[in-house]
Amino acid sequence: MEQHELQKLREAAAAIPKQKNLAVFFGRAGSYFIDNVKYFFLHCVQHQPELKCCFMTFTRKDAAVLKEQGLPAMWVSDPEAAGIMARAGLVVSDDFIWKEQPSLWALLCDAVSIQLWHGIPLKAIGFPEINSSVNMNPEKAEKLTFAYSGYDVVISTSPYFTEHAFAQAFRAKHFLESGYPRNDVIMRRPSKFDMINADRDMFAEMVRFRKTGGKVVFFMPTFRDNGGGPFEDGAINIMRLSEFCVRNNILFVCKFHPCLTVNRVALPPNIRMLDSKSDAYPLLNLCDALLTDYSSIYFDYLLLDRPIIFYAYDLEDYVTRNRELLFDFESMTPGKKVTVEDDLYTALDEIVINNRDEYADERRKLRELSFGNADGRSARRLGEYIVSNYL
Repeated sequence: MEQHELQKLREAAAAIPKQKNLAVFFGRAGSYFIDNVKYFFLHCVQHQPELKCCFMTFTRKDAAVLKEQGLPAMWVSDPEAAGIMARAGLVVSDDFIWKEQPSLWALLCDAVSIQLWHGIPLKAIGFPEINSSVNMNPEKAEKLTFAYSGYDVVISTSPYFTEHAFAQAFRAKHFLESGYPRNDVIMRRPSKFDMINADRDMFAEMVRFRKTGGKVVFFMPTFRDNGGGPFEDGAINIMRLSEFCVRNNILFVCKFHPCLTVNRVALPPNIRMLDSKSDAYPLLNLCDALLTDYSSIYFDYLLLDRPIIFYAYDLEDYVTRNRELLFDFESMTPGKKVTVEDDLYTALDEIVINNRDEYADERRKLRELSFGNADGRSARRLGEYIVSNYL
């Protein structure tokens, strides 16, 4: 769409009266039904009758999946979608995929914007990333400046991370320490709606495996801006890993970052691969330990108070070529840290097989710093805030 056409669209949308209680939701990384937007949308549909909700998807198929469950959803290219967005008083997201679509921005730029984001950051995001010399250029800086600006509310998890992370990363009118809606599901038995876009077969397999005495390790690394990863870089030999897991009765479940596309391939015994676009949160409570690197998932996993292993095989390369860290890695990672594959198996043997946990106190301290309200009611707090402040 040409610039003059976008301006006309924006003017037309601005002339349409806004319906304060009409909220449109955009999921993360292409509007997938995952993360904070998923759980806040489900909460609002079920428990906030004051709000009229619509989840906007970028494919007709994704909208159909939600509609089949009786949920209000629409493909952004449906004939009625533009009118709904032009009337919307609220737009809720945990990414900025919708802002990067000029026509969507033109339709929604006058709505109250609620940014839930998708994780407590260990690595630099927003303006600290923009001001970094690592992997930055003027074009990228301009794009990120727009993406991280202009919000009415940004969600945080605690006063500490408001001050030291979110208020630094975003330009927003308000920061609300309601907590993350996606963490609510960790603290309850997943419902029928919670399991939408979650791997039900994997959930059942993990339950069975643990009942027979096995241990489950979840592997959730972050993405590298410049490509690569533990398997691609040779930091983990998948056949050696499989042999170790079979020998020690471990089910090793891999879930990669949503921005990565993982092809379906035949995997060796005891190794499983979740769809990177699926929702892992209903499965987290079935894990005995988490293996990660710099992913924000480990902050959420603190709520379960179970061991975490950090496999930082490329730490120096990561912080010099991909992304700077906001915090000191050593002090902000309460778990065993390893950098080579031999030490990874030693750590798994000690922690998972022999139940040696030396980091419980460190996890507790970081958990208290990270979460002002660890009570499973984050979505409710956010819903009540929106109703009382914007309706």
